[in-house]
Amino acid sequence: MERKIPLLIIDPHGEYSTLKYPNDDEDERLKEFGITKKNYARQIQEFGDTSINYHVAPLKLNENMTVDELLQILPAKINSNQQVVLYSALKDYSLIDFEKLIYELEIQDSSAKWTVINIVNHLKRLNLFSKNYTNYNELIQPGKCSIINLKGMDPEIQEIVVYKLLKDLFMERKKEKVPPFFAIIEEAHNFCPERSFGEAKSSKIIRTIASEGRKFGLGLGVVTQRPARIDKSVLSQCSTQIILKITNPNDLKAITSSLENITSESETEIQNLPIGVALVCGVVDIHLFVKVR
Repeated sequence: MERKIPLLIIDPHGEYSTLKYPNDDEDERLKEFGITKKNYARQIQEFGDTSINYHVAPLKLNENMTVDELLQILPAKINSNQQVVLYSALKDYSLIDFEKLIYELEIQDSSAKWTVINIVNHLKRLNLFSKNYTNYNELIQPGKCSIINLKGMDPEIQEIVVYKLLKDLFMERKKEKVPPFFAIIEEAHNFCPERSFGEAKSSKIIRTIASEGRKFGLGLGVVTQRPARIDKSVLSQCSTQIILKITNPNDLKAITSSLENITSESETEIQNLPIGVALVCGVVDIHLFVKVR
């Protein structure tokens, strides 16, 4: 924020709003580091579901989408017959909206259409999508931090929001319609889990951004307490890792297998790190132990 880099934070638990307020609880510790308390209220805007969190700005997603995008976000699996009905209804459209889609489904002959109509209606009633969607340049602005507050939302709805938002913003960034920005995904193991733990609706787009985003000016940070549960292809693309104390052997193995030049001594040190001390790897040639203020 102090370097005016646009930030987008995916915040599933509503924790990041505290960035708005100065730290009034730890004056002595601030003195220890020679820093003063700050607040970033002027730079932060929270978006989310106003019916759950009254203090946030409403987040609306672009309801225009391709058939592939629609299949990605449908809240229920559909069989091959239902897919045929869906493709048939949309054969004349490159982009769709719910009103058109429901109308085209209703005039299909197949009885398989009713299940698809019910699923699409459910998606419509979620009230996530709109023709008047949140402006991308309102979300991504130099010097601004947009927090996507997903607190209280069903996990599957959180996945839909993350998928559609990141997909659209990545496309906008490719076209240079939004400035270069940095996206941070908290509890990332829920949004791009290792494949043995299942596939989230948002997994594919996060994998794509992790591997391709940097050349288009889209940076990515993933935060997790369970690195063993995060997609290994995403973890391997993290050029810098900031590692706090880890004792679980599976998590330790996931971290060390994605790092170069890690020694058995470093593994032992990771298990014994004091609170507030991190091992920083990747940004420098040697691994650094850093006391985080």
